[in-house]
Amino acid sequence: MDLTSETTGIREELLRRFKESGERERMQDILRNKLDASGWQDRVKDRCQRVIHENTDAIDKLTVDDIAESVTPYARSSVPEDIKAEVLEEIRKFIYRSLPETGD
Repeated sequence: MDLTSETTGIREELLRRFKESGERERMQDILRNKLDASGWQDRVKDRCQRVIHENTDAIDKLTVDDIAESVTPYARSSVPEDIKAEVLEEIRKFIYRSLPETGD
């Protein structure tokens, strides 16, 4: 097995464990709560409303996908750094707990 295949296999196994253990849902809940507490959801909602208002002349043609495409870059870039860092640290901890022990 080459390194790329092995890496892909480990990644897929970690993702499976992440989902099956309930860790994914737990992390989503933590992220959702922290984003809500930071006001991020309100800011993204405001941005969505702005996109809608800016496109009132074409409101009949405006789709949810259009709004999401317009707002997603802002939403991703506006997640507070401390929240990103905390969630990434929790994911790292899960990965380290889940990796098999090596006999090196």
